Amino acid sequence: MRYRLEAMTEAHRRPVIDLFSHYVRTSFAAYPETPFPYEAFDRFLAMSSGYLAVATTVDGAGEVAGFAFLHPHHPAATFRRTAEVATFLRPLHTRRGLGTLILDRLEKEARPLGADRLLASVSSRNEASLRFHTKHGFVECGRFREIGRKHGVDFDVVWLEKRLVIAGRLFPLNQGFTARVAIKVGKYAEIGSSGATSS
Repeated sequence: MRYRLEAMTEAHRRPVIDLFSHYVRTSFAAYPETPFPYEAFDRFLAMSSGYLAVATTVDGAGEVAGFAFLHPHHPAATFRRTAEVATFLRPLHTRRGLGTLILDRLEKEARPLGADRLLASVSSRNEASLRFHTKHGFVECGRFREIGRKHGVDFDVVWLEKRLVIAGRLFPLNQGFTARVAIKVGKYAEIGSSGATSS
């Protein structure tokens, strides 16, 4: 299956919020208990302003298969080297290498911004996302125990960190995987990698 990675625009408002609300209702992948109104899409764009917000569509079908953000960890300039990532894929499109493709693109966008640290905030009950991030070079750097409760179930908030290569400095990077899917970015095609993808 071929995918297209697009800058998130008004055209993605309903499918993006519908997908996020799916995870709000059905899992710990999203922290809220109540589905978001469509107006919340504006917050998604605002929080990633100057960084990256993308939607992934199935090539030729126009269906939104997922979306992702790269956004500042903190508004203070002293934290400009650190960015946060968040990715949500429709269940049908997980385990196809798409999450790896999106993460690779977020990493590429982070480097020119001067970010050499990526952070991900994941519920302790979202085991698939924890496995995905660990597989792709993230390591646990902090855990707030039982600070959340969703639908009566307590959960930890786990922070994971990945260090990137910036301007020739050496930091650990994840190893490559066997190419399985292709993704078009604008006029260009990139070959994706296989791997479990649930975030």
